[in-house]
Amino acid sequence: MKSFTIKKLYTLHSWVGIVTGILLFVIAFTGAVSVFGRPEIKVWANPEVRQAAEIKPQSLEQLIVQHVSDIPESFREEINIFLPRARTFTNLTVVFEDHDNGQAIVKTFHNQSLQLLSTRTGSVRELFETRETDIADFIVDFHADLHLGSPLGLLLTGLLGLTLTVSIITGFFIHRKKLRNLFTFRWKKSFDVSLADFHKVLGVWGLLFNGVIAFTGAFLGLATVILIPAAAFVTFNGDQEKLVEMFVTTPEPIMANEFASTKVAKPLAHAQSYDEDMRLELISIYGFEDKNAKVYISGVGSDKVSAQTLSYEGSSGNFTEAFGRFGKLEGVSPVILDLMFPLHFGNFGGPLVKLIWTLLGLTTALLPISGMMLWLHRGEKSSTSNFSASTYSNVKRLVIGACGGVVFATAVLFPAQLVAWSTTPQLSSSVLFGIIFFGSWLLSIVLAFCIKNTGLSSKLMAYSTAVTLLCVPFLNVLTTGDDIFSLFLLKQWETAITDLTLFTLGVLIIFTTKRVSNKSSLEPVGNDNSDKGIGNA
Repeated sequence: MKSFTIKKLYTLHSWVGIVTGILLFVIAFTGAVSVFGRPEIKVWANPEVRQAAEIKPQSLEQLIVQHVSDIPESFREEINIFLPRARTFTNLTVVFEDHDNGQAIVKTFHNQSLQLLSTRTGSVRELFETRETDIADFIVDFHADLHLGSPLGLLLTGLLGLTLTVSIITGFFIHRKKLRNLFTFRWKKSFDVSLADFHKVLGVWGLLFNGVIAFTGAFLGLATVILIPAAAFVTFNGDQEKLVEMFVTTPEPIMANEFASTKVAKPLAHAQSYDEDMRLELISIYGFEDKNAKVYISGVGSDKVSAQTLSYEGSSGNFTEAFGRFGKLEGVSPVILDLMFPLHFGNFGGPLVKLIWTLLGLTTALLPISGMMLWLHRGEKSSTSNFSASTYSNVKRLVIGACGGVVFATAVLFPAQLVAWSTTPQLSSSVLFGIIFFGSWLLSIVLAFCIKNTGLSSKLMAYSTAVTLLCVPFLNVLTTGDDIFSLFLLKQWETAITDLTLFTLGVLIIFTTKRVSNKSSLEPVGNDNSDKGIGNA
């Protein structure tokens, strides 16, 4: 490849990294946290459901029969049972839907006693939008659309996925001659040499994972905003509902209008033993107490990668088949579609896969920030730079405030969740977490610009994050009475491991900050001797 082309690709690679690097870091970092958002962090955030609840199939069936008799017949068309500690709700929640009027009745039950806790009635959209929000919901939703909603938020995250794909491709061609140095990491050399090796190793070793995350992220972000409307326009003259119906693999049965009791216990008992790695989340019943009723049970975590749906005959409770979200459709496309969500979030193969996805997700976040750090470091040292020293200094401050700030703001959400739960649980909403998260993030950016020495501001950001994380396990004891040792003894694994992980991360941040600061402080950068460079971050 001609040197001129390589130079153009390098320029494109650099500018794409600088313009979108911060947003890519934000999306990748929150994505790494979101992998354990549900159910692990969700369980940790709700002490009342930390103890695993075993819902007995026969008890659940009796509960549904009892409460169905209290509601109008039109609300029996579709019944969705969200099992405890699932993605959407922490407590056992049953949603009765009336399709004709778009209304629903939502009943929430205590996970152990199965006593009715609350009943709400309204439109389906309103009931789901007004559900209680915790730290897990806030982080996962922020990763999905930056809390900008559809279509703006989804469009932006989808485009960022495409941007990451471009960066990976151009970076691969730029560093193609250095692939033989895959095991080269000269950490004893100068800061810029070590940083260059670090950036290269992250990019090359994480090439496959980064490519998968970038492509699936782009698809999930753009599918709803662009792909579905475009396909509906071409195929169904713009009718998106008809397009969605074509892809639905859990169709409603044709009612026989003959009474027959609907079995819930038998399908649930079968599903619980079907795949020990699959976490059951949702039971959907169509045509309750009709002879042609259908029961579908869905879950995630199976080694088969794609989300699993088990189908049963309602009147007999007999198992009929298992398939993915799109597995019943013909062709290769449904197989690819079934892989999108689990490959993006690591929802297959159990906790080990999720841990690997989180660690690799953090390397994806470090890829754009290491590229920006390298660009800034070399630009400041260059005598023929295209930018002034003040420009580099302001960009450094923005990177420290925006990237370091989002990490700090995420860390602050953990103690905020505990305090909110113990004092005013009714305020545990997206508004409260939004104020805390975006307020902490904005404060970080302001401080980064107010503190002249970028080395000092980056260390302050890191140490503030570390101290916040170190305090979480102790605050958990004060607010809930749960300490790490008792949590392990009670086998409340999600909460115990979350506390232990946050404490360990706090220690690692302090250790890493000291090591990097000692190394980079040996190399003054720029004309301002008080500004030691972004390498101190």
